[in-house]
Amino acid sequence: MKTNMIAAGLFLFCLLFTTTSPLFAQSHSHKRPKKGINLALNITNKKKQPSRTYLNLGIISNYSCLNGLGINAISSVTHYHTKGFQLSGLTNITGLHTKGFQLSGIANITGRNSNGIILSGLMNVNGGSQNGFAFSGIGNMTAKSQRGVIISGLINIANERSSGMLLSGIANVSKQEQSGLMVSGLLNASGDTVRGLQLTSLLNIAGKANNGIQLAALGNINTTNRGAQIGISNYSAENKGVQIGIANIAGEGRKGLQFGIVNVSADSLSHQIGCINITPQTRVQLLISSGNLNKVNIAARFKNRYTYTELGGGAYYFDLDHDLSASAFYRAGLYYPILSRLEISADAGFYHIETLDNKHNGYPARVYALQPRLNLEYRITKKLGFFVSGGYSWTRQYKHNHTFERKGTFEAGLVLF
Repeated sequence: MKTNMIAAGLFLFCLLFTTTSPLFAQSHSHKRPKKGINLALNITNKKKQPSRTYLNLGIISNYSCLNGLGINAISSVTHYHTKGFQLSGLTNITGLHTKGFQLSGIANITGRNSNGIILSGLMNVNGGSQNGFAFSGIGNMTAKSQRGVIISGLINIANERSSGMLLSGIANVSKQEQSGLMVSGLLNASGDTVRGLQLTSLLNIAGKANNGIQLAALGNINTTNRGAQIGISNYSAENKGVQIGIANIAGEGRKGLQFGIVNVSADSLSHQIGCINITPQTRVQLLISSGNLNKVNIAARFKNRYTYTELGGGAYYFDLDHDLSASAFYRAGLYYPILSRLEISADAGFYHIETLDNKHNGYPARVYALQPRLNLEYRITKKLGFFVSGGYSWTRQYKHNHTFERKGTFEAGLVLF
């Protein structure tokens, strides 16, 4: 399940990671860049092994270590460590570790770890970890962890864990844990556990668990939710926290809470607050009826223990001598069994009515109605019953304070399933 849920994120990771794999392989095999052209002025201490360069000014530089200041018009390559300030017009390449400040027009490439402030026009790539502040126009990619403030125009990728604050235009991908803040334009994906905040406009994914907050405009996905999922749609195989959205779906989750329009849980003891709540114990029924208001009604009823909700529609809200009108309604109520086959219930409903062609005959284009009712229902068989209802209706025009119509209501119909 973990692999399936983060497939999109890992695919994107693999696609971009392949472009840097030769560098990572180089760093782990302890090979250093080959000697090359050196068009620069250097102040170097050759008595130390490897030799240390304290000042480097030139066009293209290729030397052992930088312990100070290096400025080059095109590129700077150090075979071992870089400690200090390194600036180049195109690329900075370090065989092992970088500490200090790096600035390049295109890319900073480090065989192992980067520590400090790393700035590039396009890419920052590390064979080890990236720690501190990093900024790039396209992406920051590390073979291990990212820690600190990592900002990119498109994507941040950590082959292990990430912590701190990651900001990207498209996606943040962490193969293992994520701690802190992830903010992206489209996608945040963590292969393991999230212990912070994931914020995006499209999708948040936690391969193992969410112990923090997942906030997305479209959806949030994880295996175990112990924190909060907030979005249009939320999915968790096990919900022990809270899901807030239009549609919430969970497997097990009696300790969790679902708050939304539609709540679905595989646990019959889960806590749900919403318009439609579905558990394994929910009985879904079809109601067909007629009354003095809607002459033809059809509705789906979601019946739980002592509570139910209805969602449906009808036709001819006004008398039959009027043109066709249409309505959509939602009801919520309570029921109690009086006898083995007879039960009493009470509900309140909201109706939205489109008057259609009746608007040419002095009726508003659309109105709404509030309707409390009292109902009796009798089960003929296990999958067939009938009901009668009586109540009162207040019909009002939107954005107007006066009542358009008021009258008593009567309805009778069949219950299927």
